Amino acid sequence: MNKKSFALFCYPWDIIDEGYDAIIDAVKRSGLNSIYVTVNYHSGMFFLPHSKKRKIYFPEPGALYFNPSNWHKNHTFQSPISNLTENWTKFWEELSNKCKQNNINLCAWMLGTHNSGIGTKYNEISVHNAWGDPITHSLCPFNSEVVDHFVKVSKDVVNLGVFDKILVESLEYLPLRHGHHHEVIGVDFPDDLDFLMSLNFSRSCMDQLKNKNVDGEIIKNWVKKISDDYFNKRLNNDKMDWQDFEKILDGQFWQYYLIREESITNINKAVINELRQDKSLKIGLLDFGPLYSLGPYNQRWQNGVNLEYLLPLIDEIHPTFYFADLDFNKKKYEIYKDVIKNKVDMIPAIRTILPQTSNQKDLTNQIEIFNNDAAGFSFYNYSFMNYENLDWINKSLSLQDNNI
Repeated sequence: MNKKSFALFCYPWDIIDEGYDAIIDAVKRSGLNSIYVTVNYHSGMFFLPHSKKRKIYFPEPGALYFNPSNWHKNHTFQSPISNLTENWTKFWEELSNKCKQNNINLCAWMLGTHNSGIGTKYNEISVHNAWGDPITHSLCPFNSEVVDHFVKVSKDVVNLGVFDKILVESLEYLPLRHGHHHEVIGVDFPDDLDFLMSLNFSRSCMDQLKNKNVDGEIIKNWVKKISDDYFNKRLNNDKMDWQDFEKILDGQFWQYYLIREESITNINKAVINELRQDKSLKIGLLDFGPLYSLGPYNQRWQNGVNLEYLLPLIDEIHPTFYFADLDFNKKKYEIYKDVIKNKVDMIPAIRTILPQTSNQKDLTNQIEIFNNDAAGFSFYNYSFMNYENLDWINKSLSLQDNNI
């Protein structure tokens, strides 16, 4: 088998609705050798073009797609167990057997603190902005019960014993403009203000700041003032960049930022350390960094991810280059190469659906940007594709050089 990883993203409902053979055939038709299947998920409204069972699907908010162990019954908060099947153990075993029979790697796609189901039901453990509004699609990584939940989920996923790889997604802070259900933002504002209004000041966060002798109230009030100046007083301050953030409030804001960043590093370390209990597993990290408007500062992103600390913990980095403009994609990639400095294998995630990909040529052009440096590609997402998109993948890969 080709040593490079060529994977198709999909969901459990695709497999349950269409059958094991359908997803195996899709992987083969695409010329791929791996699938990423979610073991837990947040929320959405999805149009399924080729499904014969349904056309619109709302996933069960925050559901687990496996049977959790005993911790789940007694935990402070609980994700629901998906009712798509009554026997998740059988589902994973049969899928694993099908993959082995066809020389296909089965990989878990594991979601993190982006979780509307939990955040809505237990909003006291969600991120809270400077005004005290709960951001219910984002769980607070300062909260010890949140960390414990994802460590326990990780342990159960490993104990399923069917995966070749675990891909970790969204152990991070989400931006303000995320695309939440019926999200309405009817005014424009600059990227730095977007960033400030996304910052976390939950009770757990404020407690941690106090323990480290950082005055969270001063920082919170400063964020509110900057926002009020812009929206209500129409004062347009000069746009702030990373160097400005280091100096604000005599350095107190930067102390806050580093503590905020530490919360993301710590929850990633806790989860990855649990996943490493199975030494045979490869660990990948899905990196949304290229999408963020402020750009990198060395190896850190505005979502709290600092790759200086996380790259040594993982085997692969999976950056998302979800841009329809080819030149902009190239520009973002040149920046990204300087961020990761070839420290781990890079497997770009490609959106093989609209608006990023409208035909095979679009896809071929995207792959060509990364091909020389990539250790493979992953293609998002079988659930949302027409069948012809699978052929685009196969043909686009076959057009690349002999290293693919």
